[in-house]
Amino acid sequence: MGRGKALNDQEYWWIIGLHDAGTSLHEISRKSGRSRTSVRKAIRQEQGPLTDESKKQGGLGRRAELTEREVRRLVRAAATGDQFAAELKTRLGPKSSVRTVQRVMQRVDHLVYTKMERTLPLTAAHKAARMTWAEEHILNPGIWQYTVFSDEKKV
Repeated sequence: MGRGKALNDQEYWWIIGLHDAGTSLHEISRKSGRSRTSVRKAIRQEQGPLTDESKKQGGLGRRAELTEREVRRLVRAAATGDQFAAELKTRLGPKSSVRTVQRVMQRVDHLVYTKMERTLPLTAAHKAARMTWAEEHILNPGIWQYTVFSDEKKV
């Protein structure tokens, strides 16, 4: 395959100057009469090899839904209390969905998922009130077939 002649110093620095001025790669190629590949190589040669610092910067891919600050707030709030993702979302008010909040909490190593109990804990006062209600209505046999307490299952 044939190759074009190499860039001379004047063309090289003209391409770099156009790039620094914000001209697009296609436009530089059109103005200089050189291929986009040769223009891209000249720009990459001027920028130098990628360092570890520039590799860490990233910039590729989809932008994160939550900022690092919002993630820290979510994790801190989740670690302190027994709250589920929907409660955290309404309390802290991030702009993302409940599923995103769940995904963030799932990635944290020190948080462990536990399934919440579906019933409210009964206190001694609740149990006493239930007993007094049952004692008052014990003589009415028709009501018991329709009565289901909150911690019982329907049969």
